[in-house]
Amino acid sequence: MKRILLLALMLVASAQMVQLSAQQLVKKRVGSYIESGNVVVAEAATTLAVDLVVESESVEVGIYARYAQKYFGQRAPLVNKSECRILAAEVAILEEGDYRAKPVEEKVATRSTTPIVPINRLSISEMQPEEAAREAAQQVYDLRQARLDLVTGELGDGAYGAGLQAALDELDRLEQAYLELFYGKRCRKVEVVRCVVPVETDKKSYIVARFNAEQGVLASDDLAGEIVMLNIQPTDMAYPASNEKGKIEYRYANNAHVTLSLAQSPLCTTTLPIFEFGETVKFLAPAK
Repeated sequence: MKRILLLALMLVASAQMVQLSAQQLVKKRVGSYIESGNVVVAEAATTLAVDLVVESESVEVGIYARYAQKYFGQRAPLVNKSECRILAAEVAILEEGDYRAKPVEEKVATRSTTPIVPINRLSISEMQPEEAAREAAQQVYDLRQARLDLVTGELGDGAYGAGLQAALDELDRLEQAYLELFYGKRCRKVEVVRCVVPVETDKKSYIVARFNAEQGVLASDDLAGEIVMLNIQPTDMAYPASNEKGKIEYRYANNAHVTLSLAQSPLCTTTLPIFEFGETVKFLAPAK
């Protein structure tokens, strides 16, 4: 959980740094010109990267779930379920070659266990479910007794040091595997899902994705999820005066307020330089 919170805080800090830098006037030379002996044809376009930090947790029901309370005194989940939530969000300018162009995924507390084979020689298919569950429960109690015997030295000549720890670790692994037959498997992961949004001059609102509490981030046209909306609100800005006779053109960006929301609930806000809502200014070429 600490790693999850750290990842979320890093995204928030990154968004704040972008917001501070965006307050300055941003410009880019456009049109055709020669630079370092090469002909350059440049345009000023803005592409936004919307990053959603999503945590998902799933539970796979154990095959003996209905016997968990009988043998261990605790109820087990009886249906498979999946739950997703957005931990943090960030909107930033996507630069060419930006490392964030590739979504980052971090898996947390994902467990994979080795299938358990019954100790006796009977096939599991030849046993009634409750009989098989009883045998699996007995194995859990036998493993716990073996652990106690190891620690107290009652098992054989005892084990010490690294040998004792290795034996205890193996007993823990086996017990966990048997318990998962009753209480199921849990998997939790955190991933950064990226949505890329090319900004259009005449468009200020974008449905970048949809979100479902069971399925996570969905395509923008999937009606099974709530809308993840991006809104751009240009600010009033003053730009340098343009010279009609000028041959050198620069496109100035507008420092726009950008808001990302889920079902009208804000996820994050920031201020970014958006070229599509700025102005193109012409300058005279400097005297040689």
